[in-house]
Amino acid sequence: MTATVETITEATITGILDRAGVPAEFHNDPELCAAAYGLAFLDTPASPAEERLYTSHTILEGDTPGEGSYTVGTRVLLEEVLHSRIGARLDDLDEDLYADGATA
Repeated sequence: MTATVETITEATITGILDRAGVPAEFHNDPELCAAAYGLAFLDTPASPAEERLYTSHTILEGDTPGEGSYTVGTRVLLEEVLHSRIGARLDDLDEDLYADGATA
């Protein structure tokens, strides 16, 4: 039995990029699109196993040696990682843009 998977459309990706504050001129950047697809996948799991992964929790070590471990929702963790990647990529694109002589 094959699961029906909702198609991720260009409009979905554009909406995610817009909500993340990505300027329209960067909407075709492969790294930004990859992160947007990752965020879309979180809302459209392809299988019950994928949904269980997203609704599970992950145990992380503390940020400093003295801190204990803590639990965070896996979906929340993945969202944080993907949004961080979007931010880092935008920083890279801005640096490239200004290095090429553009002004703010």
